[in-house]
Amino acid sequence: MPFCPALRTAMCLTDMSDPGARHSVIVIGSGFGGTITALAIAAHFKGSDKRVLMLERGTWWTTPLATVQDREVETNDFLKSKNQPVQYWASADDFSGVIDLVTRCLRRKKNEDGLYELSVFGRRGLFGLQTNDGVSILRACGVGGGSLVYSNITIQPPDLIFDDPRWAARTRWDKASRDQYFDLARDAIGYDVLFALARRAAGANPQAAPDPTTAVNTGLSKILDRSTSLPEPEWRQPSTVPGLKQLDPARYPKLGRPGDLLIDRGRIFQVLMSQLTADYGTVDLAIGDKATVGTGVRNYCERQGRCNVGCLPGARNTLNKQLMKAIHGTFAGRAPLLADVLQLEPLAEAQLIRSLPGGGYEVEYLQRDPDKPWVARSTTVSADRVIVAAGCVGTTELMLRCKERGTLPNLSDQVGFGFSTNGDYLAFLRETDYHVNLNRGPVTTSFAHFNTPESGPNADPLKFHTIEDQGIPRALASLVGTGVPFMQSLSKGRHLSNRFFIALTLVRYGLTRLADYVTALFRNSSVRQGQFGSEDERTVRMMCCVAMGRDASVGRFRLGRGWGDTALRVRRDDGKQFHEDPIYREIDGTLTRFAATLTSQKDISFENPFLSPTSAPLGGKSIALSHPLGGCVMGTSATDGVVDELGRVFDASKDGGRGVHPGLYITDAAAIPTALGVNPSLTISALALRAADTIIEEVS
Repeated sequence: MPFCPALRTAMCLTDMSDPGARHSVIVIGSGFGGTITALAIAAHFKGSDKRVLMLERGTWWTTPLATVQDREVETNDFLKSKNQPVQYWASADDFSGVIDLVTRCLRRKKNEDGLYELSVFGRRGLFGLQTNDGVSILRACGVGGGSLVYSNITIQPPDLIFDDPRWAARTRWDKASRDQYFDLARDAIGYDVLFALARRAAGANPQAAPDPTTAVNTGLSKILDRSTSLPEPEWRQPSTVPGLKQLDPARYPKLGRPGDLLIDRGRIFQVLMSQLTADYGTVDLAIGDKATVGTGVRNYCERQGRCNVGCLPGARNTLNKQLMKAIHGTFAGRAPLLADVLQLEPLAEAQLIRSLPGGGYEVEYLQRDPDKPWVARSTTVSADRVIVAAGCVGTTELMLRCKERGTLPNLSDQVGFGFSTNGDYLAFLRETDYHVNLNRGPVTTSFAHFNTPESGPNADPLKFHTIEDQGIPRALASLVGTGVPFMQSLSKGRHLSNRFFIALTLVRYGLTRLADYVTALFRNSSVRQGQFGSEDERTVRMMCCVAMGRDASVGRFRLGRGWGDTALRVRRDDGKQFHEDPIYREIDGTLTRFAATLTSQKDISFENPFLSPTSAPLGGKSIALSHPLGGCVMGTSATDGVVDELGRVFDASKDGGRGVHPGLYITDAAAIPTALGVNPSLTISALALRAADTIIEEVS
């Protein structure tokens, strides 16, 4: 059913996405797996008659404030001039920012163009989830996918991850090749995909090397100082881990009075973590931190701590920047690099993939109205090849639907298996002995590995996990204290689809704060009241950490059935609850030891708000995570996987299950067969680049 007049349709549908057209490649999703694969293939197609179409279910997102490179905030109008739906980040740094995030930026029914989607699994009752499967997953919905909301961390898993038989026995990805693709991925994220490919092609020939000043971004950064352009700290570089840069604790005998220009949170984290592990350091961040490059100025990190809710200075290396430059050019007049071979359709949500009798595939998707995103019409488009990169949850749900309806015959029975929480964990220590200043700096500065060979003696690889510092945006700092139940309620899926209940929850929270303010008003003349302190002061002594680790990776997705079921249900094959995985005991133990170094108070410890006793009345304990893996894992055949090591989808009827569906690939987190124990963006990118090389070889 048509949803809009012809003019509105034109805002969504371009010539390249004409439903009657046949494309060379369709890419579903624009996150790391989708964008990197699409750009690599489109670069190969340049100058030919082949075409790549990307389908993205969300809109473009950008900053509403002036940046160094965009003084007049022209990016928004530029994208609109290209008939692209675009929205602004939530920019307020107080409680009004929370209201904006929840009412406008949270994806739900009647707000399908929101950026953040909190996927919950279970059976719904009248006022929310009646039963909870024990997992809540934060997903991104926008051009650039997960790069819009991640913490910018590009970290390579230790080799012990790839020694797992689920990697070693199913792939021929030896260490030398693996390291090459990880280096390529660092360039693809740090600079841009086209620069990375050109640098690889140039090899050792300096004359053929691309000019870094023409890249979209300025490379990866290690950000531990309070401002850009300051001298680097005097790093300690252990010989056991080349390239690792860590603070030397011997330089900080008085941790609270350092006399340096470092971000407090990062300095305190590294110096105290050095007492627990030798394998710690400063993370590589996909953030620009060079104010000038060549003869031009560049956006740089202003240490606002807003990475997960939208970088107002525009310094993060998000993938939407690469896609805009490739497809539309820039507001400054730079011509698009790949407009003749690459197109992206926003607000296009894939529903089904269907094999065509003569070869190739048809993709059925919902094209949403930019002005009324809850209104959509079904559209189909076909291609010789389809690359599925809709993220762990999106890809798995799509493949389960195709299997159930028989539109992709002979898919592996392993579809849905191998889901991993990646050991995701979030915890707060409410009061330390130090001014940690959670709101300053990039959202993450440092990491610490445990149970690696480099971490110390008696390491157990099965217990490998990573702890990172985590900043809190000022807007979310306003939720500290009374806002925790509100966060818990959202994580369980309560009221997400009902605007009335969201409004009621916000009003109740606002009234609670108002009552506190009224009381404080009469007392403030005598003693300054905490209600009149800044958001920075609310969290100044709090430490927040995130963790990842090697969970068992034995979760299984299935399609929801019957009234009340969510679209997907999930459970562990071993009968345990997700929070009962042994890795969480290891993480909790490490955080307990870390807390002992942070505070002299014996009665407080790190707490996960989603696993606390107060979460039980809200639907039970639930692991809240943002790094889901698996569901369509790689294997040697259809008997133990859904795709091969290069992302090609198995056809169980061919060659004893080792045959594939020609031209059908999965290149995202769904294919990863185990927990990584680190942030997965770099691994997804390395796998996508490897798959892209294979696809390019096939089409050539």
